[in-house]
Amino acid sequence: MRDEQPTPVDPSAPSRAPEAARAAPAPGEAQGTSLADRIGMVVGGQFVNTLIILVQGIVVVRLLGKSEYGVLAFVTMLFMTGRDLAQLYLPESFLYFAPKVTRPELKGLVRQSMLLLLGLGALSALAFSIFALVPGLFLADRADVTRLLLLTGLMSVIAYPASVFGPLFIATNNHRKSAGVALLVTISSAAGAIVPAALGCSIAWIVAAQCAAQALRLWLSYRLYARLFQDVAVAPFPGGVRAQLAYALPLSVTRFAGIFNQKLDKFVIGLFFSAGLYAEFAVGSQELPLVGVLAYSVASTMLPDLVARVENGRTPAEGARAALELWHSGIRKTTLMMLPIAVFLLLFAEPLMRTVYGDAYAGAAVPFRIYSALLPLRVTAYAIPLMAFGKTSMILRIQVLGMVFNTAANLILLPTLGMIGAPLSAVLTQVIGIVLTVAFIARFSGVGLRGVFPWGHYGRVAATALVAAAPLTAFLATGAVDRRPALCLTVVAPLYVGLYLVAAWVTGVLAAEDRAFVARWLRLEPLRGRRGGHPRSHRTSTDARGSRPPRP
Repeated sequence: MRDEQPTPVDPSAPSRAPEAARAAPAPGEAQGTSLADRIGMVVGGQFVNTLIILVQGIVVVRLLGKSEYGVLAFVTMLFMTGRDLAQLYLPESFLYFAPKVTRPELKGLVRQSMLLLLGLGALSALAFSIFALVPGLFLADRADVTRLLLLTGLMSVIAYPASVFGPLFIATNNHRKSAGVALLVTISSAAGAIVPAALGCSIAWIVAAQCAAQALRLWLSYRLYARLFQDVAVAPFPGGVRAQLAYALPLSVTRFAGIFNQKLDKFVIGLFFSAGLYAEFAVGSQELPLVGVLAYSVASTMLPDLVARVENGRTPAEGARAALELWHSGIRKTTLMMLPIAVFLLLFAEPLMRTVYGDAYAGAAVPFRIYSALLPLRVTAYAIPLMAFGKTSMILRIQVLGMVFNTAANLILLPTLGMIGAPLSAVLTQVIGIVLTVAFIARFSGVGLRGVFPWGHYGRVAATALVAAAPLTAFLATGAVDRRPALCLTVVAPLYVGLYLVAAWVTGVLAAEDRAFVARWLRLEPLRGRRGGHPRSHRTSTDARGSRPPRP
């Protein structure tokens, strides 16, 4: 990645619209809602959805045989990989373009994106159909996945256009409506997985039910979109497809490199090991839900505000520093939860796997612990500041370096260490990518390594989490966890939460504003009131001179 001079906007972006004409929240939505409450709505909604998905996964694992679940998990991974690659970052581009265009132009962008994604979904369906002709290519026991791959192709055609609306609703401050649609779809998807598994149906019925859930998502989202934009005329998006792709394609190439680094281990296991072993690996390598719910949701929800801060700075350097200040506020919040969770999971990985998935999945603790070792760094989406700066090509260079390292690491570690070589390679690759990203953000913003990350707060929270965990290590030494894992987790989990909260209060890392924010959400104030319940929350989050907004 090169050291580039900062510029306030991406040259491929459409020209700025007059301030009064820019895309604004739809009527009826809380235009004065603070960034804190907007993030809370997204995080709260995704937390509920993720909890449902987590429970669904646990139930399905226990209802299906190990080989059946391995096949289902592998096909699901193929769909998610194809979806993330084929969408070309078009849905996420709304978070960048929405603050720059008028509402009619935004409506034109929606139509343009849906047509593009429909075509990309058809291409993905064709690719899955080709794979269905050679089902023996996957999984060492040559499990038959022909019907599953054909259904996955159908699901792609439905799911890709529907993916436009989530970022659109976030960008137009319709977070509550977006969360409601997502919750309904998540519930229907969970029922579509659990009911066929409980009735002893084949896993093809589960995949078919997921197709139906995606169709429901598309129908509900489009109805909501049509209602929000019913009085808005359609205007061509400035620059058309070319302008959108100019922003999205570099990120798409970057995403390809990122997905390669994230999924290579799963492809390797799926190609060379049995469905049963893949099931064990899939359980142990699951992304901790809180990473997506907390770290990534907080950072991605901030992106429009970060872009606005970059553009409103009197100089590019001032805008970059103002954006980093807001980015730090999100990191401080997620760190409070991610670090203690990481410490607990590293200590109790095996009893957790045995309790949740059964003794048959005790071996999943090994990959689970390896991936959990990365959690202390997963407190944010590190590429978000570079995306706000419009420097997406910088992210690409890091990911390409990661691809080279990941491939070399797998070639070395797999023959040496066996199956665990794949997750070790993946974790080492992500560590290197995070370090390089932080270094380039520091150089681009001009704040240096000391200013690019809230190091002091991070260190205090880490020390607090370790101090709270110290008494639990003695408990592990007794061996009681091995004999009664479920009972021991029931005891030590709340004990650790209590110790951590006491230590956080003593050390001062849990500030008064954090306690007040949590209390407001426990009382559901942001959901019951249109304005978030706090007079200061009505201030704009992107003051033209970088004044500090309410922290999320």
